[in-house]
Amino acid sequence: MSAVMVSLDGPSVFDEMSAELYHSDPAPEPSLSSSIAKVLVTQSPLHAKHAHPRLNRFWQSEEDGIFDRGSASHAMLLQGADIMVECVFDDWRTKAAKEKREEVRALGKLPLLSKHVAGVHRMVEVAKTALLESELHATLDDFYAERTVIWKGGDIWKRARFDLQAKKRALLLDYKTVENADPFVFQRQIVNLGYDIQGAHYTDAYAAMEPSAYDRTDFVFLVQEREAPFACSLVGLDPAFLELGQRKMNRASALWANCLKLDDWPSYSHRIAWANPPAWALTDFEARIQS
Repeated sequence: MSAVMVSLDGPSVFDEMSAELYHSDPAPEPSLSSSIAKVLVTQSPLHAKHAHPRLNRFWQSEEDGIFDRGSASHAMLLQGADIMVECVFDDWRTKAAKEKREEVRALGKLPLLSKHVAGVHRMVEVAKTALLESELHATLDDFYAERTVIWKGGDIWKRARFDLQAKKRALLLDYKTVENADPFVFQRQIVNLGYDIQGAHYTDAYAAMEPSAYDRTDFVFLVQEREAPFACSLVGLDPAFLELGQRKMNRASALWANCLKLDDWPSYSHRIAWANPPAWALTDFEARIQS
C-alpha cells in the first residue's frame, strides 16, 4: 500500500486521520513510531525495515477474519457505537458473509457477527464505568480520541497516535486488553511488550505539541480483561519507568537516523553470544540439592 504523504513544517496534530493512513506512514520521510522503536531495540534494524510500511514494498497491514474482542472493543470505545455494524451470520465462511464484511470495511466501519455484539457492548460499558469510578472521575467526553501527532525530533520524523488525550490536563490514556488485568501482573509485562518505550515516545509527542508540558505529562494504561467479567485496572508509568523508556527511545532514534542516512540495515551480530546462567537458576539448583 502506498502512503499518502502530508506536507509539514513542524509538529502537526490530526484529529480525524484514519488508522489506515496513519499506519501507512504519511510523514514527509519514513518516520519512527513506538512499535518500530521497540523492534529496533529488541531485535535489529533489519527487522525494523521489514516492519515499516515505507521501507518494505511487500508490507501489508495485519488484518484477518479472526474475531478479536479486544480489537473490537478498542474500536468501539474510541470511535463510538456507530462504528459497529452487526452482520447476521454464524461465521465468515460463506461467500455472502465475506462480501458483507468487505462491504462494511469499505465504509470504514467494524463488521461484527451477531453472536459477538452483546459481549463487545458489555466490555465497552464496563470500561467506561471503570474510568468514571476511578480517581480520574472521567468520561470519554473529557478526552480527544485517536489524535495523531507527527513531528521532527532531531534529524528524523516521528509519529504517534494517542488512544485518549485529556482535554484539560497533561494526561495520556492508553487502552490495553489482556487476559489478566491485575496491576501487578500487567507491570511485569511492560518491558517485554515495549510499553515503557511507548510511554516515553508518546510523552515526547505530547511535548512536541505542548513544550511547556515536558517532564510533567502523566501516561496511564486503562487495562481490561477480554473475558467476562471484563475487569479493569489503571496502571501509570512512574518517572523511573519513563526514564528507562526514554533511554531506549534515544537508542532507537540514533539507530534509525544512522540507518536511514546510510541505507544500511544490519541484522544480528555474527559473533557468538555466550549465554550466562541467570542468578535465579543457580539459586534454584542449590536449593534443590540441599532440600
